[in-house]
Amino acid sequence: MVSAGVAIAIALYAMALASILRDPSTGLVAKLAWAFVAFILPIIGPILWFAVGKRYPYGPSGGNR
Repeated sequence: MVSAGVAIAIALYAMALASILRDPSTGLVAKLAWAFVAFILPIIGPILWFAVGKRYPYGPSGGNR
């Protein structure tokens, strides 16, 4: 049986990895580096990606003015 902490870590890693690989503004080397960081630091890595690495569109509608 998988503990809740392990399940959360796996879910966070899966969401972060999908986000990293789908991000068109991140180059290949940066994607590999972020995937490595997310894997090595199971909880902190994915949180860092969403807080620092992922680039969000500007404005409420997602477009630039």
